[in-house]
Amino acid sequence: MAWNPQDLLGTTLILLAACSLSVVATAAFRVPALLGYLAVGALLGPSVSGVIAPGEALTFISELGVALLLFMVGLEFSLGHFWLTRKTVLASGSLQMVVVAAPLTLVLIGLGQPAQSAALLGAAAAMSSTALVSRQLADQGELTTRHGRSAIAVLVFQDLASVPLLALLAIWARGESPKIEHVLLEVFGVLLLFAAAALASRRLLHGLLGWVARQGHEESFVLVSLCVVVAAAAAAHAVGVSAALGAFLAGMVLGESDFRHHMESHLKPFRDVLSGLFFVTIGLQLDTAQIVAAPLAVLGWLLALVPLKMGLNFLALRATRLSALDAWRAGIVLGHGGEFALLLLGMVMQQHLIAATMVQPMLVALVLSMGLAPLLIRHHDRWARAFSRSGALGQPPQAEEGEVAERARSLRDHVIICGADDVGLLLSRTLRLAGIPHLLLESDRQRVEAGRAMGAPVSYGDASRLDTLAAAGLAHARLVVLTFARPQTALRIAQAVLDRRLSLSVVVATERVTDAQLLRNLPNVRLYPLYLAAGLGLAEQVLLMLGINADQVDHRIEELRQALSQSGGDRP
Repeated sequence: MAWNPQDLLGTTLILLAACSLSVVATAAFRVPALLGYLAVGALLGPSVSGVIAPGEALTFISELGVALLLFMVGLEFSLGHFWLTRKTVLASGSLQMVVVAAPLTLVLIGLGQPAQSAALLGAAAAMSSTALVSRQLADQGELTTRHGRSAIAVLVFQDLASVPLLALLAIWARGESPKIEHVLLEVFGVLLLFAAAALASRRLLHGLLGWVARQGHEESFVLVSLCVVVAAAAAAHAVGVSAALGAFLAGMVLGESDFRHHMESHLKPFRDVLSGLFFVTIGLQLDTAQIVAAPLAVLGWLLALVPLKMGLNFLALRATRLSALDAWRAGIVLGHGGEFALLLLGMVMQQHLIAATMVQPMLVALVLSMGLAPLLIRHHDRWARAFSRSGALGQPPQAEEGEVAERARSLRDHVIICGADDVGLLLSRTLRLAGIPHLLLESDRQRVEAGRAMGAPVSYGDASRLDTLAAAGLAHARLVVLTFARPQTALRIAQAVLDRRLSLSVVVATERVTDAQLLRNLPNVRLYPLYLAAGLGLAEQVLLMLGINADQVDHRIEELRQALSQSGGDRP
């Protein structure tokens, strides 16, 4: 359909206004913004109001949004971190993909679907939303917990699995037979492209971006960054590889550079808007008539994507020797559809590779599952505890708890420090100088190694587990100190401590005490805002530099410290 400028402007206005309202609405209901974009596309599309019809201009913009989306995913993908966690990622991720995708694939073949389309749909159903899970687990302070790390490991593998799936789609779209050797050849070509890009980037891209950044022109940096994304997508397309995959590889290459965070902050608005338009185009392709005609198909896919997927996730993660409770936690967290699944289905519909009668119900079920995802993640612990109480499903001791118990065996009247960040390590150094016995618990292996290198008694363990706290000698401890920026993390661990020893004193160092009202309500918990030490230290130095007597400075600082302690540290 050819549009004149007036029609194009009117359509753009309607689209932008509808998207703006959808973002406000989704934020109010605390659901992902992409659900709003999908709803906008469905309501304005041909099957409902017919206000907007799919066109080349919108398709091009949406494809650019996909490229930017995958470029940003690549930026966040750290090769160094992947190498450190490769065993967990490969074991957990591959098991989850196989255990979930294989049964669904077999069911679809039994229903008459060709093997290649059944395998693609099964793999798409196995994927979950990296953005939803990582953001909400971070908000809940659970990224470093055992189930949080397992969930993230699975999501990292799913991101990697998108490479052969995108290769499969590229082959399929060219009309070639998607045989295994063709997919492997495509993946090999992708790896060669990645290696060439990596070698070129170290001298060319890093040098170019460094020069542009030193000029101090933000507009130039944004434009050059966009050029990199488009050039990577164009190069990949030119050699017969998915353009989106090329952008993803470019992001991975630059993810280890000094400009990673700078690029993320500058390109994020473009990514959000343009990828939003991609999800609008998916919504435009929704055919409500087909969905209304097959409600049981939608229900079937929804049952497969949520309760069945949660159960299969549990079985897969339990096989990695995760405890029943943590396996259920991670399984529930991952019990929904994801952006990559929407991306794959969107491409499938655009290229008419699979019958719409199969894709449309699955697409709707994916959207509904993502709408349920925040609720699932928010209450996963309650449901996991209910599920893990059945039968002989217990919570066996973790391997590292033996090491913690051995280190704490001779400790009495000691301090348990939960968190080996800068604050925890500085406190540990102070306690060592004072000759006070103590032990640090940290769930991040990199921090554990860094702390041990500094001479701190750091043990690897999840402090939110009662068994880990017990192994650290909680029964004989004199004090527990929590050094977490997020109050949610501190609250969970403080509750675990007080469940075992209600009379024990707990000190919580956190960045935002205004969000810590629940912590204040706990007995024997004292909040210490992290800004307090920095602010008082700076105030002391400024007063001394102004020539004020040291005794007077000490007196004033102590007065201020007491006043802030009495006010709860909420405001200066």
